Amino acid sequence: MAHVELTRRDNQTAGSGLGGGDADNSALIQRTTAPPMQLQRTEAMMVEPNRLMRSTNQLQSEQDQVANTRVNGQELEIVCSATCKSQDHVRPNQMVRFCLRLGYNALLFPYEMAKVLIQLGHEPLPAKSFHLPLLHLRPRVFLPGVHQYVQHIRRVDGFWGLYRGLPARLAASTVDFLLGDLVLAILHFAPYKRRPKEKLSLKEFCWNLMRNSIRLATAVALSQPFYVIMVRQVAQFVGREKVYVGIFGSLTTLVKQEGYAGLFAGIVPRLVGELSVLGCTSLISHLCHRLLPMSRTQQHYNAVIIQMMASMLAYPLEVTSACMAGTGAPLSACEPPNMPLYNHWADCLTDLYARGGHNRGALLFWRTVPRIQLLRHADGHLPRVG
Repeated sequence: MAHVELTRRDNQTAGSGLGGGDADNSALIQRTTAPPMQLQRTEAMMVEPNRLMRSTNQLQSEQDQVANTRVNGQELEIVCSATCKSQDHVRPNQMVRFCLRLGYNALLFPYEMAKVLIQLGHEPLPAKSFHLPLLHLRPRVFLPGVHQYVQHIRRVDGFWGLYRGLPARLAASTVDFLLGDLVLAILHFAPYKRRPKEKLSLKEFCWNLMRNSIRLATAVALSQPFYVIMVRQVAQFVGREKVYVGIFGSLTTLVKQEGYAGLFAGIVPRLVGELSVLGCTSLISHLCHRLLPMSRTQQHYNAVIIQMMASMLAYPLEVTSACMAGTGAPLSACEPPNMPLYNHWADCLTDLYARGGHNRGALLFWRTVPRIQLLRHADGHLPRVG
């Protein structure tokens, strides 16, 4: 309405100047000359409406820009939400990730088999002395790397011998995937839901830690029988026995020999090690998230690094679990003189520390003979275990 009123006034002013208005303009027509002051007033009256029209047009254009910005903002929000939904849709589902994990475990299983044999203390290849003056002040005795160990298994047992115990390993992963959340589903233990503006709190940390601990304990308890079978099937490589054949046959043999308690041999050190790694990783990651400004990507990398360090600290418990899973079996690798008979996992851990074997297999590509074992060989010969 203001714009229309200004236009009407402009038209009236133009009409009065050109003789097109409703008023009588005969006096203006007869008078061809006008005083200078009157001309200036007339020009000012003609210029002021034009300025008002320009300011009004500018205000209208600014309002249109704001409206367009709001519309574009809504369009951008719609596009962003659609893009996020498409990205969520592109993410692989759990079944695809599980199949990829099985393929990864099957592909690298020869190295895992060599690692289990190293944890049991089987060293068929001789060690070699090596000296670097710039790095070591004394000569070091190095054991062959994991690649040479895998090649030795292939020469002795053939190509298929590299996959001894693979079905039990895949069965453990399958049970973990299918039944790992069983107790959480029974207890209706849902994940913690944070409010939109709520920050990371101690309550959320305790809730997630308890939930992850229950999930981890369930997975370890259900997959432990298959882990015991895998360790004993791998240990048969040392003495060439055929006591544990197949999954169901091995389970039956294990129950007949040691009862149902034999299915869970070595579960305590394994569970303690896994829970300690989970607790340390969760606690340190929570403190870093609260105290250090990090992005989401940096938080993921930080959690991976912390988990690797915690796993190295808890690695002796993993070696203890492997030894306790094989102790008592009628196998050459699990009987004296290759391995003592242990009654309790604490005795096994203490003996490993005394022998210097608590970190066997921690570094697969840079393996050295512990100094305590070198001191026992006073005759000058390089140690050879197995």
